[in-house]
Parts: sequence; C-alpha cells; structure tokens
Amino acid sequence: MADSRDREQIAFDYRHARDVHDADAMRRFQNEEACFVLLAILERLATEKSSFIHRVALKGGILMAGELHSPRSSADIDATTGHMERLDADQVIRELRRAGRAFNVRPDAEPERTPGGLIVHFRFDSLTDAASAKLEVSVREDLVFAVRDAFFDVSAYGLSPFEVPAVAQVELVAEKIRTVVQRAQPRDLFDLRFYLVESGWHLDAGDLRKAIDAKLALTRYRRWRTGLWRSNIAAIEKAWDESLLSWIDPNELPPFDTVLQDVARRLSELHLD
Repeated sequence: MADSRDREQIAFDYRHARDVHDADAMRRFQNEEACFVLLAILERLATEKSSFIHRVALKGGILMAGELHSPRSSADIDATTGHMERLDADQVIRELRRAGRAFNVRPDAEPERTPGGLIVHFRFDSLTDAASAKLEVSVREDLVFAVRDAFFDVSAYGLSPFEVPAVAQVELVAEKIRTVVQRAQPRDLFDLRFYLVESGWHLDAGDLRKAIDAKLALTRYRRWRTGLWRSNIAAIEKAWDESLLSWIDPNELPPFDTVLQDVARRLSELHLD
C-alpha cells in the first residue's frame, strides 16, 4: 500500500485505470478501496471495548495490511475464536453497520452459519464501482499459542492507529505454510515470503515446528515433512502474475523465482527444508 493515500486518491487512480481499460489495475484499486473501508471499520470497532472484535483473533490479509503494511490489499476480515466458540451473528452485523456508517455498510445476504464458523457478506457505498467485502470468523480449531495485541499504524490512510487481538506470529506462519500445502493460490506463497522475509519477526524454529504439526494434524498430511510446501508450486508459478496483479502493484510484485528462493532459504534456516 502507498505511503500516504486516502480514498479519493484510490478513486482517482481507479477512474484513470478505467479510462485506459486496464482491467488488472481497476480490480486492484477496487480491492484497495475495500481494504481501506475494512481498516476504517476496524478502527471504530477497536475503540468499543464490548465489541466482538475483542473476542476474536485477527489473521489473514487484513492483518498483514494493517500491521505489516503489506502491498497486497484484502477485501475481507479473517478471524478465529478458537474451537466452536461462536459469535452472535446479529450482534456482529449491528456492529459492522454502526462502525461502517460513514460508508453505508449493510448486509449483502443472510449471514452464513456454517460448521466451520460465521461468514458475513456486506456492501458499502463505493467510489470504484465495487462495494463488496466479507467477514469470516472460523471456529474450526483451537489456537496453539496465546493471542497477542497487533498494532495497526494506518495513519497513512488518514486513520488513527489502534490495537486489535491477533493470532500469534509463529502460528500465522504455520497456518500459511499449511495453506500453501493445501491449495495452489499465488497469494499464499506471496504472503508466506512476506512473513518470512519482510515482517521482521523473530521466529523460534521449535515453536514453528510445533505449530505446523498441530495445523497439519487436522489434514490428510498429518505432520510436516521436507519438501511438503512444494506440492503446488508448479500451479502457483503458472498463475503468478495473472492472479496477483489484481491485488498488488506490479512495481511491488517480486518475480516468482525470487519468492521461491527466499522461501526455500528461510525454511532451511528454520530447519524445515
């Protein structure tokens, strides 16, 4: 994300991309606007001590955008509560609407109460012809490590800094490694490299292996083995540019080979490969 940027600047860039028929850039600015709206909503929720946001732990792209200033935007809020600790969907919707009043946030459909958690699709008044976002709260599994406070310095967007509960750093990396193993999504490999190389986090190798094995125990893989993270690499490489240019400025998207080498090096340093 840019060093200093507001919603009107995003809209201006979107209109330019539309005028020149740059479809990737149009989608990228739509995603960036959604990310801005979500960060603004989180800013409001963080100030409300009774809010549901203080009973979950954030993870995923919105956490990377707010805490780590990842260049990849996110159009959804991902969180977890721990195993089967469900939220009241009506309360969540009321709070989202109140926190997003400036954007006329409203539900886009009935909330989805699934065995895995709660999904709320919502819309907002958009400046980029987009207007949709999502909140997903998982209840599938307990956390391995304690929840921490994540600091979001979002002042570049004209928002006030705030803190929200988040999944532990080492557990975020473990979840992302599991995701890379399970599916062929380029953004997952991008995120994994960002965690391992750009975040500045100190990761304890023993804690990381413990978290990875706990995550993989819930899958058909059961536990970690050398090279497992490469299962979907060929498919990820094939879709690298086409998939990510809707989310990341091409000037900030590293070449696939660089990402692959960086991830391999860091996993080797962490005694995982």
